[in-house]
Amino acid sequence: MQEPRISKELNVPQSVAFRCLICHGAGPYESVQRSIFGDTHGKMIAVKCEACSHTQLFPPEYDVSFYGTDGQINNVIKNYGTLQKTVFDHSFVEAKRRRLRFDDKGIKMTEKMCLLDIGGGYGFFGGEMARAYPQAEITVLEPSQVRTETGMAQMIENGMIPPCFKVGILDQSYVNAHLDRFDVVTLWHVLEHVPDPVQLIRLTLQIIKPTGTVCIEVPNLCDDTISLSSAFRDRSFMQEHVSYFTPATLVDAAKRANPKIDAEIHGYQRYGMFNWFHWIYFNRPQGAEPDIFRGEDRSWLETYWRTEKEHRLTSDALFMILRRHD
Repeated sequence: MQEPRISKELNVPQSVAFRCLICHGAGPYESVQRSIFGDTHGKMIAVKCEACSHTQLFPPEYDVSFYGTDGQINNVIKNYGTLQKTVFDHSFVEAKRRRLRFDDKGIKMTEKMCLLDIGGGYGFFGGEMARAYPQAEITVLEPSQVRTETGMAQMIENGMIPPCFKVGILDQSYVNAHLDRFDVVTLWHVLEHVPDPVQLIRLTLQIIKPTGTVCIEVPNLCDDTISLSSAFRDRSFMQEHVSYFTPATLVDAAKRANPKIDAEIHGYQRYGMFNWFHWIYFNRPQGAEPDIFRGEDRSWLETYWRTEKEHRLTSDALFMILRRHD
């Protein structure tokens, strides 16, 4: 497993005070990436905290209104040429893969469970869980009213019954009202967006039952495609991703939230082998129809490729399971 390459010759504006989002240290740090995708004014770079090795944007910017207007998906459509229908189709595929992953990783699902999906976007994962466990209590907590309305319309159009949506964020007020409430809490590609990842994990651990589970998925800074394609590397550092996690720094964030928590880390490959080849050999995204892994390998080579990437933790995503032991 390789750490991202470091470019020490970059200059960081000394007028801006550095503060690590994980250890809260004030430096020193190393510069990692000069250009940040979406930062049209060139005000940000990515840096690595020398105290805890966490990589983040500097200075970090977080604007919840960006998600309220579905800015992230609009950027995907604009910059990659991916059709909105393709985004929806892929989201439904991912929702099913995420449900099936619970059995694979030994996470117990029951008809009477209470599950909360934080930052659930369109709610397709919540809808998939509600379909598979109709008697369970499935809630999607999402800050964007636009995304919840869009998701409900898409699920109804596809013959699904939408889960319960709550428009809002996980804050102390929500925690106080739901202490020890949920069997499972999920954060699918949420942690990299928030200004205080450790605090968000700490809050989730307060709302699960003593026997509960928190599941967190984030992009993987140790994805081998970053070192194999310069264009992929440039697209990997983006304005809306405040933090960039390796397996070690993701576990470190969880342990800082609760030193006694059990943290289990896995590799997870979202996109298929042809997408990987395209980045390496053409050094650009596939665009309108990116190759997403749909749950079944197409050949022995893809099986080997995907399994090795996940085993070596060089996959495009990381999946962390947290369990309380009060």
